[in-house]
Amino acid sequence: MRVVVAIFEQLIPISGGGTPRTTHIVRALEQRGHSVHVVASFGVSPAEARSQLGCAGVLPLPHVSRLDRRKMLKYLFVYPWNILRLALHVRQVKPDVVVSHNTVAGLGALLGKALHPRTQTVLDLTDLLFEYIESYSRGWMSPVSVLGRALERYAIRHSDHIITISKAMSDILVQSYGVEPARIQVVHDGVDCQLFCEQEAASLRESISPWARHVCVLHGVIDPQDGPELLVEAVPLVLARFPQTAFWWVGDGSAVPGIRARAQALGVLDKFYFSGWVSQQQVIRYLNASDLGLVVLPDILSARGRVTLKEFEYWGCGKAAILPRLPALQEIIPEGEASLFYAPGDPQDLADKICTLLADDGRRDALGQQGRRMVSDRFEWRVLADQLAHLCESFVANAGGIA
Repeated sequence: MRVVVAIFEQLIPISGGGTPRTTHIVRALEQRGHSVHVVASFGVSPAEARSQLGCAGVLPLPHVSRLDRRKMLKYLFVYPWNILRLALHVRQVKPDVVVSHNTVAGLGALLGKALHPRTQTVLDLTDLLFEYIESYSRGWMSPVSVLGRALERYAIRHSDHIITISKAMSDILVQSYGVEPARIQVVHDGVDCQLFCEQEAASLRESISPWARHVCVLHGVIDPQDGPELLVEAVPLVLARFPQTAFWWVGDGSAVPGIRARAQALGVLDKFYFSGWVSQQQVIRYLNASDLGLVVLPDILSARGRVTLKEFEYWGCGKAAILPRLPALQEIIPEGEASLFYAPGDPQDLADKICTLLADDGRRDALGQQGRRMVSDRFEWRVLADQLAHLCESFVANAGGIA
């Protein structure tokens, strides 16, 4: 089977978001004997990218960093070009199937299918990109938001098959986008338990927050659409009970200046540590040096279907997690197993749940170990990616192609 896998993010080095999922899909397809061509941005040469991925070929795309303050404007120029390049690559490679990560790449796959109709299009949907665009929808962005929603809806409704990350997201696609349930399969996100595992990291903790009795960590891109300011509002409430608590923000994003300013106004900036963007290996050290992992998401349509990588990576490192009570997250883990849930948008409830686990070292550690066992049993990338590869084979076989 000939496959094109496309993602409009930097795939090497892994940049978070959908890149771990996509990387494991590529490797699973290769291991099953298929010829895989990867269309993505790379921070290394094409030859090095091809060598690291073990794939048949690569098509490098221009990259817009998610940390770029002008990224939304740059996307307007880069993404149409990437869509066209992907479509032309499909015409050239003539794949049996195109697996595209999220809807913008999905548009390129659909255009490619118009040029090579025998191709099956598989939309690997982990997020609804334009459901939270209101965070950027000011001035000239408003018409872009309207157009983006229309194009996203088109990609969702016209892709031959959709693989998504939760039953909650599947329900959203059926109820709000009119997708036939038979076109949707669910394969959750996961974690590489050989990478995200328990390691000694006391020296890192000592070098950053030697005064801290507890360390809470939030990692990933820190952007406005995820509502990270909720944690800032919860911090003074936590400090009132546990004053020797440090809050590590591992990552970067456009919301960071506002977070710093608000923390300064609340008089808690000295309790915060901002790492900036770090490598995946460094992220693992930060998680191991912490006591508790945090996930902050608002109660909006996109977030109700999302399953972020954060909680899986916390659990992989044996850390308990505090999660917003949203359908997709509740789907993967029952209340009180490896995590506690708080009401989205409620800083008091978030603070209460953090304090509950900071007050009980034994329970916190037990939940973390429970999480470690759970991801090893149910959410290991190697197993999940093999499921994704098998689905792609079945789509081609059922369409009369050669798997």
